[in-house]
This record gives sequence, structure tokens and C-alpha cells, in this order.
Amino acid sequence: MTSVATVPSGTVRSAYGSYHIVTDRNGRKYRVGESPEDITKRVIGYKLTRRKMLLGAWMCFFFGSVLEYGWGAASSTVISHYGWSTVAGFFNYTVYVLFEATVAAYIFSRMRERGLLSIRRMAWLGAAILMISYIFFANAFAPWISYAGYAMTGGLASGLGYAAGGGIVTKWFPEKRGWRLGLANGAWAYGAVPFIIAYSIPSVFNQGDFQTVLYATGIIISIGLLIASFLICDAPKNWWPADVDPLTVSQAKSKSRELKANPPAVAQFTPQEFFATRQGKAQIASFTLALAASLFNVSLYAPFGAAMGFTGGIAFTVGAAGFAFTDGIGRPAMGWISSFIGRRKAVSMFYLLMGIGGLGVLGAGLAHSPVLWAVLAVLTGAVSGSCFVFDWLIISDYFGENYVATNWSIPYMLKVFGGAFGGIGATILLTLYSGGTFGTVLGISGAPSVTFSNAAWAIAFLIATVFAVVAAGLVWFAEKQPTIEEYIKVRQKLGLSVPSGAGQPAIQASGTSDVSGGDE
Repeated sequence: MTSVATVPSGTVRSAYGSYHIVTDRNGRKYRVGESPEDITKRVIGYKLTRRKMLLGAWMCFFFGSVLEYGWGAASSTVISHYGWSTVAGFFNYTVYVLFEATVAAYIFSRMRERGLLSIRRMAWLGAAILMISYIFFANAFAPWISYAGYAMTGGLASGLGYAAGGGIVTKWFPEKRGWRLGLANGAWAYGAVPFIIAYSIPSVFNQGDFQTVLYATGIIISIGLLIASFLICDAPKNWWPADVDPLTVSQAKSKSRELKANPPAVAQFTPQEFFATRQGKAQIASFTLALAASLFNVSLYAPFGAAMGFTGGIAFTVGAAGFAFTDGIGRPAMGWISSFIGRRKAVSMFYLLMGIGGLGVLGAGLAHSPVLWAVLAVLTGAVSGSCFVFDWLIISDYFGENYVATNWSIPYMLKVFGGAFGGIGATILLTLYSGGTFGTVLGISGAPSVTFSNAAWAIAFLIATVFAVVAAGLVWFAEKQPTIEEYIKVRQKLGLSVPSGAGQPAIQASGTSDVSGGDE
């Protein structure tokens, strides 16, 4: 299809300066001309560059991650101190995921895109309630106190930070988001490393001192997220950097390797349109399976190492903290690799490696080799966060940036199922296959206590591996980027009109102002 374009001669004045609308051969609009500095000066009162906003996004991920990635290391001491059953303790993790993914991610993302809650207020709200969650966690004399405090309240705060950080990168870096999204998102894992190390040292985090450590954790991460809120601001809809020609990009003639391997979406898909596509359904299914495997790794690698008798040694600390560290630094590396080979090839490969790596961790643990267990845990950690990076990347590359927060949150809501497997689901399985009863699961007085058997651990790890491998297959076979023809069919299927210019060869850049600016 031949594209004919004209350079816009007219401009439109906005609150942030001036811009023009460029329309590509698919009918997609690009808002070109306004600088990030002018936009942020008008919206928040001072200028921010894209680099500073990338730092703000990184901080949102960094300080929001401790609740999720620190749980595995902190849980043993807290559960033991309060005398909870293992299942009661890990139900805490499942409740956390429910509120972090479902309530915070979806509901607040919808509010943000409808203009009811700005991204900065999301971060302020998250910072305000983070401290409350750790006060509850430090004084959880009954499991329900932790469920209401650490899990529910902390899940909301953590989810707000996560949604804010990812939205910033996808909207401000539409032409080069690969390693940048990975860099920011990676902080979601290694941000917890200093706290995991503290939680793993018996002389620092024990039944006599753990409350003080939890108070300090809450204060530190609350202040960090508050600082991050002053470095973030949303981009106007359809915003595009002035130094990158959107028409050249849409015609696959860009000199950028990333844009050649990952061209921008052919249209801005609404949530209804996203869900109606084959690729959207496949993304929901593959992400759900992959994150179930990932969250199993996050929550149970450390308890598995402890069950194999590795606690108290250097290998255990290295394995537990190293897993979170490489999970974090692996994310920008995976994003960078995908910039050259394409998102679909990259994520298929990384999901497969995550599944194989889990089998290696299982084998090393059952062989009672703490050093090998630590090495393989660290290596597997490098790909265990792949689903979280590529959910943002695939959603924005395939379906556009205008509705990325809501479209991303649709599959992300299903993190609750992954959390159910990685938290209470896996521990119920481990309990029952180790000879326990549902009385044991529920912590009923007089019910037989159990020690998880090697066979039970093997079954749990094998299930996680199957999830990862099936997810890789779904991505490879069912998730090619939607074409303009598929977009038109979806619109027709939904009874919606086809936007003017979609799929047409003639392109006319104009000064129309049908995409308003401002925080979404």
C-alpha cells in the first residue's frame, strides 16, 4: 500500500505551546510539536525532561515493590511469631495480589484515563497508605489484621505505584520504550533487595526486633514514593516527540532498529476493541499463565530453599536476594533484546527459559546443593519478571498508548489467579500432597501438622513449569501484532464506524484539534 503524505503547514495553539496533527496511512493520529518541558511547566508548575520522568517512574516501581518481593523473606519470621498456619500466612499474599492487581490497577487506571484522578495524586495516595500497611503488618496479632492492613491497604498502595510508573514510560517514550520500560519496571524487583537482605539476617530480623525493621521499611518506602510523585506527569493523548517523523515510522522506513522490529500500533484500540481481538484474548491467557509461574517463583523459592535446609547460610541469602536482584536487572536487558528481535520472539523465549529454570531450581534443591540452588535461582530470576515487562510493551506496541493504562490492567487484573497459585493455591497443594488435611489447611486446632514433602514440591514446580511453557506457545502462535484490516473487522464486529482514513492510501496532515491535551 502506497502512502502519500503532506507536511502540515498549519499549527494549533494549545495550553502547552503549539502542535500539528499528522495522520498516517492507517488513520492513526500523532500529535507533534509540544515539548515535554512546556507540557510539564503548564500542568505541574515546573519543567521536567523525559529523563527526569523516567527517573520518577523508576522510583514508583522501586519503592512499591517491597511489599510483594519482600514477602517471601519476611513471611517465615512473622508467621512463626504470631503462630499462624503456613496457609493462613500465604493467604495474606493472595489478598495482597487481589487488591494490588484488581482494585488498584484496573479501577484507578480507569479513573486516571477519565480524568478523575491524576497520576501524581495516584502516587500521593500510594505514599500516604504505605506506612499504614506496615504498621498493621508489624502488629498483626491475628491473620485478619494483616489481611486488612498489609494485604488490602498495602496492595492498594503498591498497585498505585506500579500503575503510575508503567503509564509514564509507555506514554512519554512511544518511539523507544524497550529497555526504558524494562529499566523502570525492573526496579519492581531489585527495589526490595536491601530489605530482603535485612529480613534474611537473623540478628537484624528476628521475633524480638522485626517490628522495628517493618516500621523503618514503611517510612522509607513512603517517603520514596512521595518524592517520585514530584517527577511524574501524564502526556497528552496521541503525543509524539517532534524529532521523530511518525510517517516514516508508520511506513517501516525508520532508521531506528527498535521501531523496525516493533512498529507502533496501527490504531488506538479502546478496551472494548482490545478485548474483541484474537491477540487481546491470547495476551490475557498467556499473561495469566506466565504470571502464575512468576509469582510462584517470587513467593516460594525462598521457602523452598528453607525447606531444603539452606537457611542461615550465605547461599540462602544470595539465592533469595539474588533472585530479586536479577529479576530486576533482567528486565531492562529483556526489553533491550526485544528492541532488536521483536517483542513476540523475545517474550516467547523468556517464558520458555523461566519454565526450564524452575525445573533446575527444583533439582538443585532436592539434591541438597545450596550453591547450585542459589546459582539457578539467581539465573531464573533474570527471566521471571518477563511477563510484567512485556505486558506493558505488547499492550502499548500492539494497541496504542491512549488507553494503555486500562488495556494493560485488563490482563493484569488476572494476576489474582497467579497470586492464588503462587500464594494460597500452591501451599494448599503442598499441604495436601504432604499428608495434611483441610483442617491443616485451615489451621484448625488438633489438625495434623505437616512438613512439605519432596514429592509435593516437585508437583508444584512442575505445574509452574507447564504454565510457563504453555504461555510461551500462546505468544508465539497467537500474538502477532494486529493489522489495520483486523482493526477494521473488529470495529465492524462491534457495530462501530470505521474511522476516517483507516486503511486508506491518501494521508492529509491537518491542524484539527480532535485530541485534547492535559492529564488523562
